Amino acid sequence: MKSSYSTPKFFFWQAFLIWSLLILTTASGVHAQNLVVNSNFTGGSSTGWSTSSSIEINPQSVYGGTSSTAYATELDVERTINQKVCILSGLSYTLTFQASRRTGGGTPANPGLQVIVTGTGSNTNYVNDRKAYTNTSWSAQNMSFTFSVPSNSSDKLVNIQFLSNNNSGTYGVLVWDIELAPASTNALSVSGPVDVSLSSPADFAVTNAPSGATYSWTFPDANASTSTRSRPSGISWSSLGVKTVSTALSNGTCTMASYSKAVTVVVVLPVQWTNFDGSVINHNAHLTWIAQDESEGRYFVIQRSANSVDFDSVGMIASLNMGSAHTYSFTDGNTPSGQVSYRLLHVDLDNNVEYSSIVSLNNDPVSVPGAMGIFPNPAISTLTCTMNSENEARASIRVFNLAGLLMMSTEFHLNIGLNQTTVNISSLRPGTYFLNTINAQTGAQTVRAFVKG
Repeated sequence: MKSSYSTPKFFFWQAFLIWSLLILTTASGVHAQNLVVNSNFTGGSSTGWSTSSSIEINPQSVYGGTSSTAYATELDVERTINQKVCILSGLSYTLTFQASRRTGGGTPANPGLQVIVTGTGSNTNYVNDRKAYTNTSWSAQNMSFTFSVPSNSSDKLVNIQFLSNNNSGTYGVLVWDIELAPASTNALSVSGPVDVSLSSPADFAVTNAPSGATYSWTFPDANASTSTRSRPSGISWSSLGVKTVSTALSNGTCTMASYSKAVTVVVVLPVQWTNFDGSVINHNAHLTWIAQDESEGRYFVIQRSANSVDFDSVGMIASLNMGSAHTYSFTDGNTPSGQVSYRLLHVDLDNNVEYSSIVSLNNDPVSVPGAMGIFPNPAISTLTCTMNSENEARASIRVFNLAGLLMMSTEFHLNIGLNQTTVNISSLRPGTYFLNTINAQTGAQTVRAFVKG
């Protein structure tokens, strides 16, 4: 039986899962979610911010900065800003921002700011800090404060306030990139499986969520589309594809933030390949593979190819359908000389087929004492050298370029019989080279040409 190689179902699902993982990385959010609205005063907007005086927002270039598209707000005798942010008690939070002294005439030598974070229920000052700025050129300085809200706190919101300090003039300190997020020690995220089988139940939760939080889960296309439980269980899907699981966390008064995770719903394949490997012993290919979670299988077909494109079936082994991992093996007693490739074809009870990856082996015909073989050729990063020896000896391997210049050399020990060693050629530039071996005991030499790809 001969078949032309086509993209196996195995590789399709592997690529599909890798693509899903990329989506997952984006959707889950590697960085902590910022709770502050309009952190960078986008487009000059003051949305989300309040004040007891006035707010001035301009491009940073107006104040001596380098950007005409990034914005900042100025703190001076006339201007302050504040914003109330929803929180959950029992968590630690980190407040970060960037600030710089305004450059140019009229700015005091060391104007400062005061940042205060106050719980609106308890009136507790979680942060109360002052900082002076003396830079004479635009210089963004990062500031960070971490504070904890007790689990029994009455605070549902905190008020973040920025005031001018040590400044009686109208030129002062610029502030931007103001962010508040759960601290890294208790960062929140949706936990649960990355991929689930079609119609199989899955459980979800939020890592580090405090006990007082309330939840509003959504599971598009699932058997239960919504849930208010802290740990929803038994969620399943009857359609394939990437599903976005999300939940909004609330303290009963306001919603702090929403978190999401991408989950890929996949078909359970009749067999999952854990490993497929092979070696050549006495010019026969010995193949081994491990089938895990095998179910409803009929048999494995072992296929062989001399060009990695056209495959012939050379053997068949029945599936054992064991619930645990099982190792299968097969020996090809008619392995052709040279480069040869193998793959497995698994057939299930419904006659669905699934291909394994391809294993490439080299059945080098070297058998004459002192003869040498190399593979693969061309080679990319490593070159395998085989030598047949009648006695134990030291051998050297040298690589020359076309001009006869020595590019690299190494030594290895020869045992009686067929020997094999690997040479790292990753440092060589692409081109044609000569590999020279010398038996230190007999003085016998061999030379083979190879191509570095």
